[in-house]
Amino acid sequence: MELLQQARNLYEKGEMHDALEVAQVACERKPKDAEAWWLLACISRYTGMPAASEAAFKRAAELSPKRPAPARVTSTSFRAMVDEGLADLSPDARRRLGRTRIEVAPLPGLDLVRAGVSPDAPTSRRRQPEDVLTLFQVNLENRAGSEARLARLIAKTLARA
Repeated sequence: MELLQQARNLYEKGEMHDALEVAQVACERKPKDAEAWWLLACISRYTGMPAASEAAFKRAAELSPKRPAPARVTSTSFRAMVDEGLADLSPDARRRLGRTRIEVAPLPGLDLVRAGVSPDAPTSRRRQPEDVLTLFQVNLENRAGSEARLARLIAKTLARA
């Protein structure tokens, strides 16, 4: 099995430290593979190594325009973007989310990952015992590339929930 796929499989199963080791080897063997660097960045962030994560995201962005560097914002700024997105919802979207509690978390917990939620998921929705939509700040930031794009991504994510 290709190293990148092996790292991805371990990551998706929540075996973060093993995934990290395999992703590091994948980047060493294919130093110009943007996808390998992006995966290493995601895994590094997940395993509590933000500096290594940002360096790997930067390398992925240098190698491919498809992988822009993340747009990091404070939790307060992120929550303000969520509130703005909620305020701008269409009447239909507002009705769909009317009884939904909106939460923000940095990343899906390992319990969610092991239960089948992707560690890269932008959101998770639990409908019982109450309806809760959780937006994962880091994963949305990873996709954004700029604060303006992050705000648009949050609004779009809420509108589709």
